[in-house]
Amino acid sequence: MAEKNTQKATSASKDNIWESGRKRFGIRNLRRNRNSKWSFAGQQPGEEVRLVVRRHWWFLMRPALPVFGAFLLLILALWGVTVLPGNVALWGSIIAILFLFLLGVAVWFAYRYLVSWWYETYIITNKRIINARGLLQPTRQQTPLDSVEQVGLGMDSMLGLLLGFGTIHLYLTGGDLVLREVPNPKKVRDAIQGITDEVKAKKKPEAPVPLPEDPDIAQALKELAQGKPVPQLQNADADLPPLKGENERFHGPRRTFGGILRIPTDVRYTSGEYTVKYVQRSRYVLWRNESAPTAALMVVVPVTLLMPSFNLVTGPFLGYWLLFMGLIVLGLLITMGLIYMNYVDDVYILTNKRIIDINRHFVFFFEQRIETEYKNIRDIKVMVPNVLERFLDIGNVYVQTPGENPDIILQSVDHPFVLQDEISAIRGFKEKTDKVKKENAEKKSMEVWFGTLFKRLEDTTRSRGAPDLRFKDLLIAMEYAHECGLEVSVWGESAASPEIPPGCVLHQSPPPGTLMEPGSMIEVVLSTNQPAPVINQIQY
Repeated sequence: MAEKNTQKATSASKDNIWESGRKRFGIRNLRRNRNSKWSFAGQQPGEEVRLVVRRHWWFLMRPALPVFGAFLLLILALWGVTVLPGNVALWGSIIAILFLFLLGVAVWFAYRYLVSWWYETYIITNKRIINARGLLQPTRQQTPLDSVEQVGLGMDSMLGLLLGFGTIHLYLTGGDLVLREVPNPKKVRDAIQGITDEVKAKKKPEAPVPLPEDPDIAQALKELAQGKPVPQLQNADADLPPLKGENERFHGPRRTFGGILRIPTDVRYTSGEYTVKYVQRSRYVLWRNESAPTAALMVVVPVTLLMPSFNLVTGPFLGYWLLFMGLIVLGLLITMGLIYMNYVDDVYILTNKRIIDINRHFVFFFEQRIETEYKNIRDIKVMVPNVLERFLDIGNVYVQTPGENPDIILQSVDHPFVLQDEISAIRGFKEKTDKVKKENAEKKSMEVWFGTLFKRLEDTTRSRGAPDLRFKDLLIAMEYAHECGLEVSVWGESAASPEIPPGCVLHQSPPPGTLMEPGSMIEVVLSTNQPAPVINQIQY
């Protein structure tokens, strides 16, 4: 029995050593213990592994194609030996070469791709999400679950929809974490959301700010700690209807494309990012582009109607004429519609973090997107191409960035100089907001600091300060003083009002609340019914 207990203790200690992270080297980054629960090096006390996620197996298929090809060649060679007998030595050499080739390709695939795929894991526990990767040079990134604000899910391609893999976007407090090419993403999303809600429900509320009992001091602290209002940019999506499943998908602009088709854009916002303004090109651009097909339509329609009326087209050619001209009219109408859709779907999005230029061609066939962050902007210039656009207050806004960062040109927009100022204001907004938030945080810290200090002083004064002996009988006052380790000395007597009986303390020195050393003396003046001496009533 003792041997069994010793063996159990030894195995438990080994598990604890493995889980504590003190293990020097191991092939496995995860293992199951005797209770069929996952454990890993560096696991914290009370931490449980809820889910282990790796990339979808499909992403091993393309690197494994050479292995499949070498294996197929080996099978064909073996089949050739049986079907086409000949020189045995030649066939043996071919088979040996193909076998060695298969072995080499398989080893390279395992070393280069399989090991990387296997050791790139997302370990989801009841406390954090750990992204571990690498065998010989392991790296680890961890994210606490209490910093997760929202979980988004998205399918990046039709293949992902068919095979069941997608992307999980975690919007964190001050950052983002993206889990790409995750199998069964809905299950992973629900698991993370459930664990996050569980963690936040167990989170202890913040301790209240200690306030002194003195109402004047407490009010003064509240006034000094009153923070400045944090400036806010307008949210252009506030008035737009929410997208279907908006709370479960990636954050992005609510503006859709394609008119009634309501095609959402693939722009993915980061944590804390939102739309400040949508900028459309001037209607002058639409009128200019529509002028040519409109003029052609105004010519084609009368010609189509007048040619038969003047008997210029008669007989069997009339039907062909009307069909031909009808196709031209239809083509012009479709051209005008496409020009309008391309105009509507060319949008510049100003967020609180970056500028995005979306140029969608023919509704959904092609989308071109250029973006740059405000911190990368070097200069903002405005150029008006011609006199007509100057009178119409239309121009081009050039957002220039250094190096290889893409420049963005907001072409033919209304009120370009106003837009230039707005971009500059948004660019400096983050710095202004951070400054106000920093000041408010400092005030909050000072409120806690001074509130704790004054509260401690009040408690100390109450426990160690001079007690309030006023209007108490002398014997009772002496008992109060003795409880605090102090002595009482009668300094004199003074006449009091009829409501105060004689022998009560009228005045004391030092006053109540004064910090005193143990054994110190409190001098008191007692009340008496005798009138005060005349000399005391003289006013100097």
